[in-house]
Amino acid sequence: MNLVRAEVSRLLARRFTHVLVIGLLAVFGVTAATTLASSARPGSQAWASAERSAAERRASLIEFKATCEAAFRQDREAAEDTFTEGCDAAGSPADVRAWHYLEDAFVFEQEIRGLTVFLAVYLSFFAFVIAASFIGAEMSSGGITNLLLWRPQRAPVLGAKLAALTGSVALFSTLFTVLYVGVFYLIAYASGWTGDVDAAFWAELAGLCGRGIALATASAACAFALATLARHTAAALGIAVGYFLVWEAGGRIVFEIGGMLPYDPYFLSSYLSAFVNGDLKYWSGLDGSGDLVITRLSGGMVLAGLTAALLAAAFANFRRRDLI
Repeated sequence: MNLVRAEVSRLLARRFTHVLVIGLLAVFGVTAATTLASSARPGSQAWASAERSAAERRASLIEFKATCEAAFRQDREAAEDTFTEGCDAAGSPADVRAWHYLEDAFVFEQEIRGLTVFLAVYLSFFAFVIAASFIGAEMSSGGITNLLLWRPQRAPVLGAKLAALTGSVALFSTLFTVLYVGVFYLIAYASGWTGDVDAAFWAELAGLCGRGIALATASAACAFALATLARHTAAALGIAVGYFLVWEAGGRIVFEIGGMLPYDPYFLSSYLSAFVNGDLKYWSGLDGSGDLVITRLSGGMVLAGLTAALLAAAFANFRRRDLI
């Protein structure tokens, strides 16, 4: 029997997997139902109000730019101190659309990016728990020891489990993401407004969804590695919770109190945010040194490096230690 196929069957047959999938679908159902209930197809009055708000915003941007340019003509040095980000920082009037100001209507173009980022975080949490439970239960119960009696090849056995897990997580995340985006598009189409969804918009959204799927898959691989090293599901979850509580939360407070700025490069969440959302500008140089940025590429490299390091440690430890 193919070992990977057997591990996929084992993963899909676990009751804990069923419970988490049902929970994920339930949260999605509540979110979609709430969005549908709070959205209404915009009528003529709503459009008229939105057009007035958009016109006011355009006029405000034009006035801001005119004031900024006049200030630079009069006293450039003083203007640079006042308008630190330039005259185009507030945005272009041409980018203002009436549907940006629709009230009581779900606008797909505006909302789906934030919803997709939320989905990426939620899928990562889902994948982490599934992965930690999948391998952690076998490590703590001795099930993997029994499997090695039948197939006494440690690296291939652990590799098959990893391949089955990450492949299943990637496939499920892909299918669920398509369902998620599709449902919200239908909500906007039937009871809201889709907005300007051209080819460039869909390409950007597809990239965001792909990075969310990659994050969920990497989260599963990291949880798999931690549970293999710690030999227990609870230990892997405890390491993750401890890191985020002690370092991501407590560490930021300590840095803030001590005035040690900027501190963003010392936290994993900064790189994950840059990888999913795009380049993260975390500091504007007040001395003229320029902005400091964590790029999407560096965020992806940190995520890939962390995943590879944890997996390498897990496989090395699994090959040499006593499992009894």
